[in-house]
Amino acid sequence: MELWNRIRPYLSSLVRFFHISYIEAKSEHSGTRLGILWAPLSSLIFSALLALVFHHSATMSVSEYFIYVFAGYALWNFISDSITGSTDVIQGQLDFAVHNNLSLVGLFGKLLVDRLFEYLMNAVVILALILLLRPANFGVGLTLFLPFLAIITLTSLGTAYLVNITTVLYPDLKAAVKVGARFMFFASPVFWSAGEVSSGTRAFLVQYNPVSYYLSLARQVFGVEPLEPGAWAMAVLVSATISATGYLAYRQSHSFVRNFK
Repeated sequence: MELWNRIRPYLSSLVRFFHISYIEAKSEHSGTRLGILWAPLSSLIFSALLALVFHHSATMSVSEYFIYVFAGYALWNFISDSITGSTDVIQGQLDFAVHNNLSLVGLFGKLLVDRLFEYLMNAVVILALILLLRPANFGVGLTLFLPFLAIITLTSLGTAYLVNITTVLYPDLKAAVKVGARFMFFASPVFWSAGEVSSGTRAFLVQYNPVSYYLSLARQVFGVEPLEPGAWAMAVLVSATISATGYLAYRQSHSFVRNFK
């Protein structure tokens, strides 16, 4: 009972934030017949375009490659928004937080839930596609979805704060962060197959680009790629480092940020 009383306020806030995210998404697409379905539909269309244009895989059919790309692109949107969507949170939304009685952590938590809401909508579509096109992909990987969600949640929160506090201290980096994120899209195996490279630049990127490990996890939970404990270990290590660094940055800067004008 004592444990429940402790976690209940956090669960209540989480449910409230998801409800707000739903209302905001519905408002954004008001006046359209499909409403919030446009969010996953736009990702679906873009992924289909990428799959059709860049499908040169010798080991995957078009349908397999399409799901491979969609699973990666859905997570890439989450990663990209964690970075580029966090360059001016403190500078531009502190008044919003004060007006809505949100703490600094609450503000970043609310934006995190916005990202999770969009990603979960895409995840539902991915599951539907797998059920329709590749039902054999359903397996033990789905049992790892919640641990995977915990990993990307902590990483996103830490990344968002680190990016934002960096742009607060060094405003010129705001544009550089956005350019870097665009470069990272092409340097990550979003639409090219990581499993079919063994040497060269792409092999280097698969091994040393941390985004590649998170994309691999996203595909493993949906059965698109076989389970690989090494990728999970590396993702956990990177996430722990980012989360710890973000926490230390928050401890050192939150008093300054509260008085930021």
